[in-house]
Amino acid sequence: RSALTMAHVEQRGKTSWRLVVTIGYDEKGVPIRERKTIRAKNKTEAEKQLSIFEAQILTGQYAKPERMTLKDLYNEWDRNVELSPRTKDDYRNVMKKRVLPKYGHMNIADIKPIHVLNFVNELQKDGARLDGKPGKLSSSAISNAYKAFNSVLKFAKTMTWIPKNPAENVTVPTVQHTETDIYTPRELSILANGLEELGVDLDKRVLVAIALSSAARQSEIAALEEKHCDFERGGIHIRQSLTIETGVGVLLKETKTKRTRFVSLPDVVMGMIRKLIHIRKQELFQAGSKRVWKEHLFLFGNEFGKPYRPDSISQWWIRFTNSEGFKSLGLKKIRFHDLRHSSLTYLSRQGMRAKAVQERAGHTRIGTTFDFYGHVLQEEDREGALHFEEMFKTGN
Repeated sequence: RSALTMAHVEQRGKTSWRLVVTIGYDEKGVPIRERKTIRAKNKTEAEKQLSIFEAQILTGQYAKPERMTLKDLYNEWDRNVELSPRTKDDYRNVMKKRVLPKYGHMNIADIKPIHVLNFVNELQKDGARLDGKPGKLSSSAISNAYKAFNSVLKFAKTMTWIPKNPAENVTVPTVQHTETDIYTPRELSILANGLEELGVDLDKRVLVAIALSSAARQSEIAALEEKHCDFERGGIHIRQSLTIETGVGVLLKETKTKRTRFVSLPDVVMGMIRKLIHIRKQELFQAGSKRVWKEHLFLFGNEFGKPYRPDSISQWWIRFTNSEGFKSLGLKKIRFHDLRHSSLTYLSRQGMRAKAVQERAGHTRIGTTFDFYGHVLQEEDREGALHFEEMFKTGN
């Protein structure tokens, strides 16, 4: 502890602690203290934050809540709030480009619901895009921008720097799931059988085969390893995904919904996977000491064992769908992610129960499945009603 200050922690609740730093005494000998309420799992963690708090006071970096600007708050949020790397990067981008330029100078105590509402309303107007393209922001982009602003203000409330989160009751536009381009069963068959004839490399053929037959997300496919391939049961275990964190690179993380699932695959696809694993093992043996990610054997990676970046998959798909070979198949161009939608829609049309589609898709809520594939399920529901037509005709 510095001779200039005295500091200690006080437990306020199960995970609530108050940091107290005595910075001096007034003319009557009464201690002058700075206090800050935090969240911490235990006293050891609270004392670590106490050391940081004390250092901020000594160096003049601490801003009292009544003097804290939104920019100050953002910096505290950035240091202390844990989110998935991708979400954190998205929120940082929103805050830096959209929120802080307009509200960063404001004292957090002065930010009211009307400011957040105005922010959301501005995003719904023409010209709100930052990429220079015409048109309005999508409902999902507006929702994500709001979530970023809300996350920062929610942190301020958690830290008791403001009594109420001014964003919590602001209404945002409902996210609209637009109809996506998908392949028909005939088009899926053309794609599945046409890649080898076009001379597409085995790893890319396996990539597409897994996307079509498993409906796995791009980030989940990129993270598949040999240990996830179950040749006895005939399928793959989806237990992780790959993400990209700015300044760090490729990282392994949980799946989007933090759930694992097993997906059965056709025998022919499992055979292709077995062949690809054999090739990967040969490559890594030849790499020797140059091998990276030594504890992993990714299905989709380079000759040294480094996994593909998830976004490189869609980038390859774009190049492929622009090639003359793809054009010769006579297929329309769709996004790589739409192979997932094509796969799940195909299964829905083949009569797979909604619950089974949900499990295969890896959705936590069946409502999400209905949001995306409800139009197919509604058609089946209508067909179900037609079965009762004969019953009532007979009754008459």
